Amino acid sequence: YCERDERTLFRGLSFTVEAGEWVQVTGGNGAGKTTLLRLLTGLARPDGGEVYWQGEPLRRVRDSFHRSLLWIGHQPGIKTRLTARENLHFFHPGDGARLPEALAQAGLAGFED
Repeated sequence: YCERDERTLFRGLSFTVEAGEWVQVTGGNGAGKTTLLRLLTGLARPDGGEVYWQGEPLRRVRDSFHRSLLWIGHQPGIKTRLTARENLHFFHPGDGARLPEALAQAGLAGFED
């Protein structure tokens, strides 16, 4: 179970996500979405029970789990006020020597600015 501010967010929660399945977590403000995601990623510990990944308690396999984790948040990573060049530099600062190659691989050659 999980509580916040003396309010139970969920109790007796149990579900399985098979390989290749996608999960979308939705709900109103304060429903426990972020708390659930923090529990599922090992960033928080459940008040009771255990989170498993591939049949193992998450607390035992946290590092391998984190290497396999894909997280798509609610805000896009692309900064619309920046050019393609500026976006790449923002996320991968450096001298920009590989920028043309990265843009070409993404089909964005010629759209640097």
